[in-house]
Amino acid sequence: MYISKKPSIYIIDGHNFVRSCLNATAENEEELTKEFLDFLEDLSETEHYYGSFFRVIFDGVFRPVGSTVRRALKVYFAEDISADELIYEQALYLHNNGERVTVVTSDRSLQQYVKEYEIKVMFCQKFFNKTKDLV
Repeated sequence: MYISKKPSIYIIDGHNFVRSCLNATAENEEELTKEFLDFLEDLSETEHYYGSFFRVIFDGVFRPVGSTVRRALKVYFAEDISADELIYEQALYLHNNGERVTVVTSDRSLQQYVKEYEIKVMFCQKFFNKTKDLV
């Protein structure tokens, strides 16, 4: 799958991405998360992604990860429901309202749910491999 140059909303499974692509451990997860969010902010300034938005959703309660609202990036914490449920709800809502949405997760069951509604999905590692050299 290629990544479209058309402005899109990327909904990213935060823990899934940080742990699978950046090999985070309990000792360095907070710092790697901050670096990942900075990477997405820089990515949003590239020609390929200018006009796109990134929503990063983490399981659990709020914790310090740097700024949670940036020009083209917003960070959410799923406190009362799972991150998967919040990702699914946001993807479905945005898709039903005519937005171009791509869910970035390596969770196969979440991928299956959103694919049923013809929402695009991409594995975290594939997204990372296609974007890491752009910034």
